[in-house]
Amino acid sequence: MSGKPSKSNKTDAVMRLLTGKKTAANPILDSDFKVEKITSRKTPDGTEIDIAGELVTEYLPQVLERFHCCRCPVCYAEAMTDALAKAPVMTIRINGKDDLKRAENLKNKSRREILTVLIRLAIKRRRLKKHQKV
Repeated sequence: MSGKPSKSNKTDAVMRLLTGKKTAANPILDSDFKVEKITSRKTPDGTEIDIAGELVTEYLPQVLERFHCCRCPVCYAEAMTDALAKAPVMTIRINGKDDLKRAENLKNKSRREILTVLIRLAIKRRRLKKHQKV
């Protein structure tokens, strides 16, 4: 017997079950799946929106590109995880139109703070070895 672990043919099927899609993309690296799971979730009291998560999802690709950071799926997932960990927690429960206006105001006020977090992250990440030329 060799020391290599055996390869499983079940990975594709498991990934399809996790993502609910016909493709077998890894949900950790699948941007659509992350956006869906990170930015909002249903609660008994209404929908809870993660403002910081939405801003990170919106601006991270632009910041990584601007600072010439690697944007391969692995680096992007790592950057997303780091950014969400460093961004302040800002969640709002949405029950009506007033809450939506309040969420939009908080999003506008928090934009600069989140961009600062993303720029600091990008400056650190651009020193890392690139996996792929993008």
